[in-house]
Amino acid sequence: MPMKDESVLDLLEETARRLSIELGYEDLRKGEVATPGGIFTLHGQRRILIHKGLTLKEKIDVLTEILGGVDTEDVHLPPDIRERLSGGAEDKIN
Repeated sequence: MPMKDESVLDLLEETARRLSIELGYEDLRKGEVATPGGIFTLHGQRRILIHKGLTLKEKIDVLTEILGGVDTEDVHLPPDIRERLSGGAEDKIN
């Protein structure tokens, strides 16, 4: 039985926390740049910002894509989440 979207988002958010990545939802459509979200480093701390106006499915898709580019090998993840993330980018961000 597939996981509910709310559970998937919760697990993805928990994955970010386990990786010591600060996660936030902000209005990213206010300025010149319209982005659904992204990962960056600020003062040595990795952060993910996601546009708060996205639908639940869009938030899952954006967070899956971002975390798919991060090395999660040392973090225990449920098989469903690991499978989702394995479809991410080939180049892992350390």
